[in-house]
Amino acid sequence: MKNFILIVCLVLVYAGCSKNDGSGSSSSSDKLATGASAHDFLSGEVYTTVTIQVEYSPGMQPQLQSINNLISFLQAHLNKASITVTQSPVGSIGKSTVSINDVSSFEDKNRTAFTSGSNMAVCILAVDADYTTPGVAGVAYRNTSLVMLEKTIEAASGGLDQPSRIKIETTVLEHEFGHLLGLVNNGTAMVTPHEDEAHKPHCNNNNCLMYYDIENSGFMSQLGNAVPKLDDNCINDLKNNGGK
Repeated sequence: MKNFILIVCLVLVYAGCSKNDGSGSSSSSDKLATGASAHDFLSGEVYTTVTIQVEYSPGMQPQLQSINNLISFLQAHLNKASITVTQSPVGSIGKSTVSINDVSSFEDKNRTAFTSGSNMAVCILAVDADYTTPGVAGVAYRNTSLVMLEKTIEAASGGLDQPSRIKIETTVLEHEFGHLLGLVNNGTAMVTPHEDEAHKPHCNNNNCLMYYDIENSGFMSQLGNAVPKLDDNCINDLKNNGGK
């Protein structure tokens, strides 16, 4: 049995802005800090639809059920008329261990869907690499971007006494998207204080999806087959910021 500690990290990245000329090039509105677009995701005031672009390295395509679980999660919390997902293969990221700078550069070379008009675009990268911090399985690093470290996910799933790959992928996707939605106290204000002061920006409830240690493989095994859910405090925060 392999023992991996999978820690979900939120990394705040302030990237340089580029001009949005409407031609499909990168947009400054998709290069803001994580959580900066929380209200836009949650409410239907400006953006009525969401398009999620999943780009995966060779052999790293997320499980279809994991993607469907993410859609269900978003439908439960976002005031959007539609949420659609496209998946497309991209090349290898070219390194066995990657930093946020590596991931950001890879996105800039491959991303083709950008926020425009009434549609918000999200880029999810599924890369053939581990993170510079061992055990990290996913990172939300821009306001509309997150990465899944699929090598780490594969190594920590499917074996004896290990969670399934779908469970880990679903947990990573939903947790990291929770950070895009401003949880906890990072773009979406708290109705009731519940931020873990020692592990910002995470929830202090160890049964909540946004708990910092939720992806520790041993911790997840104790939870059975169910993917952790947002607790009432996190849900109330999302509702207060325009969500369902």
